[in-house]
Order: sequence, then structure tokens, then C-alpha cells
Amino acid sequence: MKKLISFFLALTILLAAFCAFAEEPAANPAIHYEGAGFDTPEDAVACYMNGLKNLDFEQMLSAYAWETLASHYSVEKFLQRIKAYIPTSYVRMPAANDFMVSATLHSLRAGEVRMIYNALEAYILGEDYPDGKTIPLQEEKDVEAFLQKFDNSKLEALTGMADITFLTPDSVTDNMFSLEQNQEALKKQTAQYGADELVNVVATAFVGDGTIICMPTVARYGDRWYMVSVNSITSMILGIDMNHQAFMFREAKLEDFFR
Repeated sequence: MKKLISFFLALTILLAAFCAFAEEPAANPAIHYEGAGFDTPEDAVACYMNGLKNLDFEQMLSAYAWETLASHYSVEKFLQRIKAYIPTSYVRMPAANDFMVSATLHSLRAGEVRMIYNALEAYILGEDYPDGKTIPLQEEKDVEAFLQKFDNSKLEALTGMADITFLTPDSVTDNMFSLEQNQEALKKQTAQYGADELVNVVATAFVGDGTIICMPTVARYGDRWYMVSVNSITSMILGIDMNHQAFMFREAKLEDFFR
């Protein structure tokens, strides 16, 4: 009898432990996209550029301040800056609670991912890039011929990227970046991103006989620097299309890049 009682007691304890385990919510740690940040703006952009060289999309995205940006972003300051509500903008609603902060993060991230994707497409297709125009593909052979344009050799060429160099925004905009109206716009962007400081960085590198250039916006939160957008006042001054904001490639040397 004692053995039977001991058995049922042990079974009761086991069942209680199982039920307690079953009722405990499953571990579901929040995905954290943001890295530790960087000592300088150039370090952040170098991480992004080396991610492109390594064909590592996640490394490129690790250069960004995702959680920090989403929690500091002010849609009020953004609307005051552009003086309009634009349904296609990535952030349109205030991050009034944790749920909306998360929504802001994913919207910002999706926007940057799309611009990098567009730039990769433009780089691979080169002169065949449709630049937003629809290409009719009536027959199966048309589809096959078009897909052959996505030649892996173009991506492999990126792994030979060399000599990442940093230039000043004024050096590529004929000093227009320093004009008062552009510096005022930078101050407003700083408030929009909720950053302690905001700068534009111009980075170039060689790929074969050509040049790659990117001109992102980089923010300081505390003592750490992060990319916040591939778009920048510098790229706007130069009239760079949104499909080429993440990076541009030209089969030309740097001095001929903007001609």
C-alpha cells in the first residue's frame, strides 16, 4: 500500500509540474535588429559598404539604428518639415505606444530594404534597367531571356570592391550642402529623427573599372553612430532617383562620376 501511495504521490507531483510547464508562456524573445552602434559616422557606412562587398544583406542592415530610431522618431516633426501628409511615406502615424513603435520600426526597415533591393536590381541590369517602366513579356522565351540578364557575375564583381573612401558632401555638391537652407533642413531632419546629431556621409569604392557611391544620412544617439537612411540632403541636391539612393554604380572613375 505504501508503494502504491508513493507512486500516486509521485505521479501527482509529475502532473503538477507538467501543468505548470504547459501553462508557462513559451519563450518568445523580441527580435532585436539593431547592433551596438559605431564610434564614427564613417564606421557605420563602412559596415554597410562592406556588407555589400560581402554580399551580406544582414550586415548592411546591421549598420542602422532600428529600435533607437523607431523610439525617437517624431512624425509630428516630419509633417512640420514637409508640410504635407503623404500616404506613401514610410512613417505617417505617431508612435504613441509600444505597438506603434514596433510598427514604425518595421515600416522604416521595409522602406530601406526596398531601396537597397532597387539599387541591386539597377546595378545587376545596368543599361537594361527599366527604371520603373513595365517590360512586356508575352512569351515564355521572353521571360527566360529577361531572367538571363540577372547574371551572378555582376554580384561576384562586388566581392572585389576596394578602397572605400569618404568625401565631404560639399565636395560633391559644389558647396551647395553648406548653404543656409540645406543646413536648416538638416536641423529639421535631426529633430524628426530625434537624434543628438545628424550628418551626411559620402562613401565611394572601386569595383573593377567602375565606381560605387552612396550618400546616406547618419545619426548620433548618445555616443553611438548609426545609419538612419540611404536618402540624404546630399542625394537630393544631386537629384538622385529613389531607385539609386542605396548605392549607384557607374563604369567611370570618380572624377567622371557626376558628369
